[in-house]
Amino acid sequence: MIKIMAKTSEQMKDLVEEYIKVTNINYEDQTKKIQEKSKIIDWQFHVGANVIISKNANRMDRIHVNVNMRFPSQDSKLLVIKNPSFSKAIMEISEICTICHVGHQWIKEGENIAGLAIFSHVDEEILDRVSFHNTWDNVARVSAHIQKILRSNFSGFSTQGNTTDATIDKSMYG
Repeated sequence: MIKIMAKTSEQMKDLVEEYIKVTNINYEDQTKKIQEKSKIIDWQFHVGANVIISKNANRMDRIHVNVNMRFPSQDSKLLVIKNPSFSKAIMEISEICTICHVGHQWIKEGENIAGLAIFSHVDEEILDRVSFHNTWDNVARVSAHIQKILRSNFSGFSTQGNTTDATIDKSMYG
């Protein structure tokens, strides 16, 4: 039996940066900035407008791929539990996330829903270019599908700033 050596956090970071570079999408290494605020994150890249790729300090075995959708205030006003369209959208979003094996979490600011985070991870032992980009593509596809769900349930729902972002609209392979 061949034992594969575990990748260090720094090795994972270097690999991920190389995989991001392949896409030709602008990114920023936010590691120093994020570590000034929190010791929970080992390293973090902000890619395009709304993709965060990070490695949590408490998880040595995986990296996280997140798409954070922020809603403008006119859209947030529609996202209230009492709205039957929102209840329907919640069910549809939960179903698509379950089917596609991604997580989701509503982002609240006070009593208002300000956004939605869609996330998945890549295990350290299978972290290669194909696994990384497959996970990124899956999260991006689900995010785009969720935007369609929201627009179909709410006339005039804009999801502005999220629909033309290359990190969602463009396949990671071109």
